[in-house]
Amino acid sequence: MTFKIINKYLQENNRTFVAVRQEAPYTAFDRVLNGDRVNESDEELIKAVIGQVTTEFNPADGVNKLQEDLHKQSESYEEKLAEKDVKIAEVKAVADWAVLARVTDVDNPLDPTVFKRGLELVDPAKTGKTYQPQEIFTLENPNHVEKFQEGKRVMIQVNEAFTYQGETLEQLASLEQNGKLGIWKWTEPKAEKPSSELDTQPVQ
Repeated sequence: MTFKIINKYLQENNRTFVAVRQEAPYTAFDRVLNGDRVNESDEELIKAVIGQVTTEFNPADGVNKLQEDLHKQSESYEEKLAEKDVKIAEVKAVADWAVLARVTDVDNPLDPTVFKRGLELVDPAKTGKTYQPQEIFTLENPNHVEKFQEGKRVMIQVNEAFTYQGETLEQLASLEQNGKLGIWKWTEPKAEKPSSELDTQPVQ
């Protein structure tokens, strides 16, 4: 014969009373489980009660079971963290792409404060990290004097695999000339010519 649930109900302090019985040989266990478990299946509740009884009569097995449960919980936690990291990386990639597309749109320069805020969303360069094509990072230009609250950061766009080793902005300039990197700074838009200075052509 197998165990059957003959009674279960929620007590105060969020505890669940469970009574199980077996006919042959007659065996009865009444235990209180932590949490509201009234809606769980009979199979799960019986397993929980028997597990608690086993722990009481054989502490060593109980400790082993606890260790197994903790290990499973740890694995589940690590998996959830990994999934979360993947989602964060996906969102970060989209954000970086948006910044890259907007900063490199030289025909429609950003407002200087928006440029500053956009580059603040991009991760600073990390020494020893290998950046893949189209990845971006920022460096601070300590010699730059702000005029329009555009900030001191400069965006670096990687065109081919590149490992950053702590180079300064000046040292990266040679790689820009070789086409390995793109260096994007905020530049003041050119003033439009007054209408009186516009080139005109005589009417034919």
